[in-house]
Amino acid sequence: MRSPRRTGSGRGRIRGVREDLERNPLDVVRRWVAEAEAAGLPAPSTLTFATADADGVPHARTVLVTAIDDVGLRFHSSRPTTKTRDVAENPRVSAVFHWPALGRQVTLQGVAEELDPEVARAAYPTRPRQLRLIAWAYDVLTPTLAGPDFAVEPGAVEREFDAAAAADLDAAMPRSWTTIAVTPARMDFWRAGTETTPPAKTRFVRDGGAWRSFPVLP
Repeated sequence: MRSPRRTGSGRGRIRGVREDLERNPLDVVRRWVAEAEAAGLPAPSTLTFATADADGVPHARTVLVTAIDDVGLRFHSSRPTTKTRDVAENPRVSAVFHWPALGRQVTLQGVAEELDPEVARAAYPTRPRQLRLIAWAYDVLTPTLAGPDFAVEPGAVEREFDAAAAADLDAAMPRSWTTIAVTPARMDFWRAGTETTPPAKTRFVRDGGAWRSFPVLP
């Protein structure tokens, strides 16, 4: 999803607005991302993605969600990275969308997995050239990673990024680039209140193939 041009005209206009949420919470996420984009917010599909390794040590980072469907959401990464290692060891994850200017937040819990390389191959040409070059830089550096912290020498990423740009390597996908899918089992939608109205939170829980929803305390 592209980052929209800043306009400023719609900032904050959704805060405190009450609404009926659809039966499928993923439809709500798609709409809220679209409304954040229309309001001129930068990178509206940014997601804080939290994982834990086999020992339960947590890790969190931000990623850019590129697709949301009726099952879950997707983003892309190189591997091995902390997130792909964690997902392989412990697929249980949590994540947060936050649009403070609109008074909205979505938290979710579920499982994550790497998808078939064909999915990543189809998505790769749609990504900005900078991200494709970074993927190639990481691909070159992966065999040189030192220890569990994925350490590389200073300047290595910049050097390989420039080399990939000079060689026009961004046309083809590196083997280390992958797609991660997150399938939520629980989603909480928080909406800010105003001076005269309280905040509200609605929880969706996947029950078999359907979702049920109910209000919870913020």
